[in-house]
Amino acid sequence: MNNNEYQQPRREVNSQASGLSAFMSKVFGYMGGAVLISAIVAVLAGVVFQQQYFSFIAANRWFPIVLVVAEFGLVIGTSFKANRSAAAGLTMLFGFAAINGLMLSSIFLQYASATIFSAFFASAAIFGGMAFYGSTTHRDLTKIGTQAMFALIGILIVSLINIFLRSSFISFIFSFVIVAVFVVLTAWDTQRMRKIYEQYGNQISLSGLAVQGAFQLYLDFINIFIYILQIFGYGSNRN
Repeated sequence: MNNNEYQQPRREVNSQASGLSAFMSKVFGYMGGAVLISAIVAVLAGVVFQQQYFSFIAANRWFPIVLVVAEFGLVIGTSFKANRSAAAGLTMLFGFAAINGLMLSSIFLQYASATIFSAFFASAAIFGGMAFYGSTTHRDLTKIGTQAMFALIGILIVSLINIFLRSSFISFIFSFVIVAVFVVLTAWDTQRMRKIYEQYGNQISLSGLAVQGAFQLYLDFINIFIYILQIFGYGSNRN
């Protein structure tokens, strides 16, 4: 019997596994870089240069609106540019992360530093666990991921209504729900990246796909962090 009959398929499997590992490492590398940029910018604006930055905001009320518009533009730009130019997509992702860091800097006025860091490490642990699950599980998460997306739409509607009600208790309760939704989405998004690579890895730009995956996972992580921070800081924020 010819051993080459067994060696060739084994080599192909090993090659695909190695390629998938490299691809997912790139996704999480880009995502981790974006989170790091947001954290650095948030600390610089919210702690190191707090007085200067918030004095500038107070004197220029239009600036937060510019940030929101810029974020929206970069979301669209990252989605469209990543497939055509991975470098441009990555630049937009990091630009979005920097602007988001400026937006997040206000948390240092609302919460104690210990609460912020506790929420960050808790978020990292939860995100890491669900990302690992999503990348390794053989269970199809499409159905539960789709349900989470619909649940998120419903939550956004209730949140808009609560803007007028201004109920801190409703916000607190929904923080748990939103964390649960984004925990599910983290696992689903990770699994989707793995499946796309396995099905279309030879037909599309892997670097561009990695940027798109990193962007989606970055949003998952940031939302988990924001709402865990609200849970940890409920009733004890500085305001």
